[in-house]
This record gives sequence, C-alpha cells and structure tokens, in this order.
Amino acid sequence: PELVRLPSYTTVRRWMRSQGLLRRRRPGGSRRTPGAERAEARLEAREVRSYEAEYVGALWHAAFHLGRRKILTRGGDWVTPKLLGALDDCCRLCCHAQWYLEESAETFVHGLSQAIQKRGLPRALMTDCGSPMFAVETQEGLLELGITHEPTLPYSPYQNAKQEIFWASVEGRLMPMLEGVGEPTLELLNEATQAWIELDYNRKLHSELGITPLQRFLAGPDVGRESPSSQALRQAFRLRAKRTQRRSDGTLTVEGVRFEVPSRFRHIERLWVR
Repeated sequence: PELVRLPSYTTVRRWMRSQGLLRRRRPGGSRRTPGAERAEARLEAREVRSYEAEYVGALWHAAFHLGRRKILTRGGDWVTPKLLGALDDCCRLCCHAQWYLEESAETFVHGLSQAIQKRGLPRALMTDCGSPMFAVETQEGLLELGITHEPTLPYSPYQNAKQEIFWASVEGRLMPMLEGVGEPTLELLNEATQAWIELDYNRKLHSELGITPLQRFLAGPDVGRESPSSQALRQAFRLRAKRTQRRSDGTLTVEGVRFEVPSRFRHIERLWVR
C-alpha cells in the first residue's frame, strides 16, 4: 500500500527518451568479446559524425557482400555468390562491382585491379578487417602502388556506411529485376550487374549530392592517379619473402615447391623472392 501506482510503459519510455536513454543495438550483438566491449566503450565515450572526402579519388571503399539469391554453377551446384564492390567516397561512384564464388585474396585483388583500371589509382582504401584485405599479397600490392590502407575499427560497421547503403540498392533495385530469370548463372549475374551500375546507379540522381555520381566524378577536383598496366598490377600484388639458397644444388623452397636459382645468383646466400 505504501507504493504509489506504477506508471505505464509509455510513460516510462517517454521519460527515458527525455533523459537520453535511447535504445540501440550493442556492438557485436550477443557476443561479449573483448573487441566488442572496446567498441562499445569507444562508441559511448566518443561522438560519431558522418564524413565525406573532399576530392574524387581521395578515398575508396571496398568490401564483400553475401548475396541473397543462389545461382547455378557449371558443375550443377547451387551456391550463394559474393559481391565485391568498390565505391568512391566523394562522388559515390561505383568504380567496379563483380560477383565471385568465394571471398579470398585472389578475388579481392582481381576485383580491385578491375576498379583501378577503370577509374585510376586512389589515394586511400577503406576496408573491413577481413582476411583477404590483410593478406600479405594485398598489403604488398597496396604498398607498391602507394595506396594507404585504412581499415575500419572492429565491430564498427557505421564507418563504412556508404558501402552498406550501396548493398541495400543492390538488393532492393538490382535483384528484383532478375526475379523473372529462372536459373541465373554467374556470367549472367555479372553482366546484369555491370549494365545496372553503368546505366542506372551511376547515372541516377543522388539525394545527398543533388547530381548523379557520374557527374560528380567528372566535375572533380580529382586527385586520382593514372592506372598502371595489367602486367604492373599483377606484379604489384605478390608475396615477398626471404629464402636461403641451398649450397648443394642451388635451389630454394617456396610453399613446398623447390625452384632452381639461376647460376649467376649462386654466390648469394639469402635471396628475396616474390
């Protein structure tokens, strides 16, 4: 009897909102790992603001996205492909997007090389903390090409929000166009994706920019650099390691495979191989 009447759920919720006690998703979800706890503490202590690169080619975003529709492979298996996309932060232009059957360093380098040959070399690249982005071949290639790698913080997907919005456009705009296709293949999916990007997404009025991404890309100012040749790109993304030459037969071993060293290098004890 000494307790007063309890307020309603709506009253409590209204009071909590007035005190700044808002409901939000915890970083990492239900997993209370040390990384998730650090991300939660950082998000609580520091202010999060949106950002935009000042120049075209100053910053690119690149990430993989797991599709929602399965495709039929040549072997007769149904698999879920993954889309690799690269976006320019300043103009929101999709530099390149391609579907792959797996997420690996090889597919990431292949897709990134296609984007570079289309739009030029960026100054910086922002990715998540996936293993393909931190593979030695990828890191060596970015260093060789003079591209600064800026990974997002763990459990902080809001840093790459522009990429997430692009995935929503893919699932909400592109994939419904393919609903009438009975058994889509990887080749058909990539062909339709390229047509949608170049003819619809890059030429559609952007609500934040006020113009299309293609017009913003052409208007500049552009700090991107000219793309190297295909051969130069392939040579850049390689693993660099030190090996000891055998004195007996002049060979060295790389990943379990023995290679013969040219005779003019027989006097060198330790060699750098790529």
